[in-house]
Amino acid sequence: MAFLHNNNIAMLIKSALIVDDSKSARLVLQRLLARIQVNVDTVESAEAALAFLEHRQPDIIFMDHMMPGMDGLEATQMIRANPKTSAIPTIMYTSKDGEDYFRIALQKGANGVLCKPADQEAVMAVIRSLDKPAANDANKDVTTLPTASIPLVEIDRLVQKHLRSALTEAKGEITAGIDTTASQLQQHQRHQLEVMRRQLQQQVGEVQKELDAEFESERLFNRTKTANQKLAAAVADRMVKRATDELTSKLQVQKMAFDSALEDHRRATVRMVRSTALRAAIAGASIGVLAAVLAASVIR
Repeated sequence: MAFLHNNNIAMLIKSALIVDDSKSARLVLQRLLARIQVNVDTVESAEAALAFLEHRQPDIIFMDHMMPGMDGLEATQMIRANPKTSAIPTIMYTSKDGEDYFRIALQKGANGVLCKPADQEAVMAVIRSLDKPAANDANKDVTTLPTASIPLVEIDRLVQKHLRSALTEAKGEITAGIDTTASQLQQHQRHQLEVMRRQLQQQVGEVQKELDAEFESERLFNRTKTANQKLAAAVADRMVKRATDELTSKLQVQKMAFDSALEDHRRATVRMVRSTALRAAIAGASIGVLAAVLAASVIR
């Protein structure tokens, strides 16, 4: 590719698209291009660049190589395969260098390589290296940059890879969103539980104070005085009744014992009277006999 030693190409570059996932890299290159009055748009991924090119076409594209999802060389191939964007010069804006990488970049459809970190001289050099006018210049040559011959199979592979990358990225974002939501819910639940615990603790404290007040000795005595009196009277009645019953039972037992002893004494007395009477009768008879004997003796 011929190296031009004039500023004609640089003067025709009015707009640029920077594709890089690094904010600092985008900012550095944007400032360098602003010095030569180039309006700059920036995107953070190859997918965003392809979407941007559906509606707008800059004069030049600066494409990073390594990015999440589709890489810069794959995006460059798709840009070259699209008739609407195939004429836009694409410069690989990367930290990779060397003849091998430069050759690979050209094979993929790139027009040059701008190594990071870039400076003003390197930016001007890569712009001057373009041997065709800018894609959107009104006075450009009708001859467009040669379109890289890319088989449909290769394009389909790139599209499929892009879709897989997009799905993987979407899945990761959804998973991250779910994890974030779950974490927020857990934090909210912990907060709610803590609030409920504090409220319950406060309510328990208030109930405890009320119970302590209710069970205070003097207050409790006054509240239970009537019930205690009734209970004491009932207990006293039961005790009196029980004592009365026990005393009555004892008296009955003693009466029975006394009656039995009295009966035994009566019987003994009867026996003694009978025995005395018998002895008296015997004695009387004996005296009578003795008297008769004495009387008979006197008569003789």
